[in-house]
Amino acid sequence: MTEFEHRRTIPARARTVFDVAAAGPTLNAWTPDGVEVEPEGPGTLHAWVSSGSEVYDATGYVEADPDALRLEWGGTEHDYEGWLQVEPDVSTPDRSVATLHLTFGGEQPETLGGEASEQADRRVAEALDRLAALAVERAGGGSR
Repeated sequence: MTEFEHRRTIPARARTVFDVAAAGPTLNAWTPDGVEVEPEGPGTLHAWVSSGSEVYDATGYVEADPDALRLEWGGTEHDYEGWLQVEPDVSTPDRSVATLHLTFGGEQPETLGGEASEQADRRVAEALDRLAALAVERAGGGSR
């Protein structure tokens, strides 16, 4: 099993960040290059993930817990899970801290090190950057 995790402080309230992350229409907007997702119904997500010259087409689950400001997802065909946890920044309520975590198991390329692992790590950071930009935009350029 290989895990990747990044954390970002975002200049927007935690609820705003979570709402942007969990909304079906914007879910694909914060995924990194090479990853495309589309809700397929309640609790179901379809993903297309490019890894090198391969494109993986898979269905998985997605669960949002608005009270906990937590989003979880994973593959039903591949040993893959991820979660996003958003928390208010303890120093100011107009900022939040978002943690994005991915876990790959089995013999997937991301578990073997090298370029695939480096790409997965970059994608986690890129997804948080995109989420931060969308949340700040939603908050009107600042926190509300």
